[in-house]
Amino acid sequence: MGPGPVGPPAVRRTPWPLVCVLAATMLVDALEVSAAVVSAPVVGDALDLAPAVLFWLVGGFAAGFAAVLPWAAALGRRFGRRRVQLVALAVFALASAASAAADSGGWLILGRAVKGGCAALTAPTGLAIILAAVPDGPDRRRAVSGYALCGTAGFCGGLLLAGLLTGVDWRLVPALPVPAALLLLVLAARLVPRDPPVRRRARPRVRPGRPSAGPRVLWRCRPLRRAALTAAAFNGAYVVLLLVTAWQVHHRGGWTPLRTALVFLPAAAPAALTALWSARIAARLGPDRSAAAGAVLAVVGCLLVPRDAGAAGSGAAGLLPATAVLGLAFLLAFTALHLQAVDAVPEELRPAATAFYQTWVQSGPVLLTAPAAALVTAGADIGPALWLVTAVAAAGALVAVTGLLPSGPPGPPSTPRPRSSHDDPSTLPYVRDGGR
Repeated sequence: MGPGPVGPPAVRRTPWPLVCVLAATMLVDALEVSAAVVSAPVVGDALDLAPAVLFWLVGGFAAGFAAVLPWAAALGRRFGRRRVQLVALAVFALASAASAAADSGGWLILGRAVKGGCAALTAPTGLAIILAAVPDGPDRRRAVSGYALCGTAGFCGGLLLAGLLTGVDWRLVPALPVPAALLLLVLAARLVPRDPPVRRRARPRVRPGRPSAGPRVLWRCRPLRRAALTAAAFNGAYVVLLLVTAWQVHHRGGWTPLRTALVFLPAAAPAALTALWSARIAARLGPDRSAAAGAVLAVVGCLLVPRDAGAAGSGAAGLLPATAVLGLAFLLAFTALHLQAVDAVPEELRPAATAFYQTWVQSGPVLLTAPAAALVTAGADIGPALWLVTAVAAAGALVAVTGLLPSGPPGPPSTPRPRSSHDDPSTLPYVRDGGR
């Protein structure tokens, strides 16, 4: 008697509860950057912190992120994505609780750096879990788009939440993620699938002519290098400009945190409102043109910031044009720069290129924090610091504009790619920062 009829193959269902938990984790991560920008001046008053220390509440998060991100994929392969995700969430909750109880700038900065490192693990690991759990097709595109949307929406939410909570007690801002992270930890422990066992293999031999994903080889790729340098200058100028301006309007104008948050909102809202279509917008305009236009607009936004922001007679209306232009600049540039980076390499090197690019994105605020703080401390106003930020943004714009000039071969790696990243949802920027 022969075997019975073979039924249709089982259909993989999309685990939407898992997607929601991972997207919510991204949302909590994205809240951190913008929340610190708004709350930092009040924290400085409460703990008597000089700008040289205070500004590292923002720079410390970026430093932790940049330091850990290059190791995220390797840690996921070595210990399993599930374990990395759960441990990072647990440490994030502990660091948030410690930050809320801190009574010195050093402990606050350390807590911020630890949380930045945790975000560098949960952001790419969460995306990798989604790509592994959701079947290729429309559901995967929706899942990844929602994941990216939470990153941009979190930046806006962080502004508003910090504006509301800092006016009550600044410690509520670092304490807010504690219950959220613990709840997400419990849900993730139930929903994130266990990793399949991985057999240990001998270290593969390097074959002659085989592309390598090392930083030195990636740096030699001209379009990737251009995107990374432009993004570092852009993100550094963007984040530090908001931080310097928040410090000024608080100390010279006596602005409440909520007022500052509302004036800063136009700098973040356009990217959040168009997050689901950002890749299409960049592809329609062309990534090179879109990135260059956004980088140039960032310079315009920096120049529009009043040097006497917050002074008597300088109200919110004086800052709104600058933040609106910065919001448009971010909308045009950030996704386009990411597409430039991943389109520059073969498909098999895109994960390495993304980590390389995002590390440079976070290096911008890290490198700009100390000199900006020194200028704010030494000057009577923020004018010198604003000129520094404007100069950095202008340097990034010059680099971006070179992408519009005729050039020769982009340099290694340059093997052909099967498809463009414009249609690949896995290449969306997984952290905004500043995400942001």
